[in-house]
Amino acid sequence: MSSIKPIIKAAVIVLLIGIAIQILFDPLASAKHALEIWRVRNELPEARAKWDAQKIADYSFEVRGYAPLACLASARIEVRNGAVVQVESMDFLPGDSPTKLLPPEEWAAPFPGGQIFLCDYANFTMPQVFDFLDQLLEMDASSILQVDFDPNYGFTTYFSFGSLVPKGVLSPRIGDCCSWFSIENFQVLEE
Repeated sequence: MSSIKPIIKAAVIVLLIGIAIQILFDPLASAKHALEIWRVRNELPEARAKWDAQKIADYSFEVRGYAPLACLASARIEVRNGAVVQVESMDFLPGDSPTKLLPPEEWAAPFPGGQIFLCDYANFTMPQVFDFLDQLLEMDASSILQVDFDPNYGFTTYFSFGSLVPKGVLSPRIGDCCSWFSIENFQVLEE
């Protein structure tokens, strides 16, 4: 019985050290992030193959998104023959709100220092979204925070990217750092 007490004491000390490390540095967030990137790398080729196999060139959907200090995206987009042909602006929050057709010169929000993918509605064809995700995986995979794919068609339904900021006391999260977009109400259109 006396040999069990030192083992219990050691286990409690190890557990307390583990809890302290988690509270101070949040290593579980980094591990979860690494698993998310691994999942995206594995699911992306299958999702793209699913999309490509269906040969859908005409479709519409709603997109909502946010790029800090750059733009809010909220529109109904129509794609014909693989190119964006119509953008109808919507209120950022879903609901019964008036919409407005945007002329092509208003599809991109001007941003000093270059174009931001999320801030140009012309980028929102499914192949271009796949290409953007591929580029991020090649150039800066750590910036991918979450990606979800549609189970029927394969396209990206939710995508957030930016900088992983652990939530530990010694690495506090100051605020939302990241851009994101979601795609909803997807419809295949007749030719």
